[in-house]
Amino acid sequence: MGELSVKSEEFRRLWATHDVKEKTYGVKRLHHPLVGDLTLHFHGFRLDDGCETSLITYHAEPDSPSADALRLLASWGTDATRAGASTQRPDLTP
Repeated sequence: MGELSVKSEEFRRLWATHDVKEKTYGVKRLHHPLVGDLTLHFHGFRLDDGCETSLITYHAEPDSPSADALRLLASWGTDATRAGASTQRPDLTP
């Protein structure tokens, strides 16, 4: 911040006004190790509970490669549940 303040009049002006706005929607690009690149739209909703709690939702465009990748990830979770993997506990004894 120090170097920017010294070299940029615009930065000093913006920093002084603290004109910062919360970004509540947009697009995030992520890389998942199993399904690759995902492009997800997000919306943030601040809860009216007096705290700084937010709910953030993510979704892929319908019929997009990202939507296909999310369906694939969801099916893996469903298959594991059907197979009983989520109800079995590993034996942790040495």
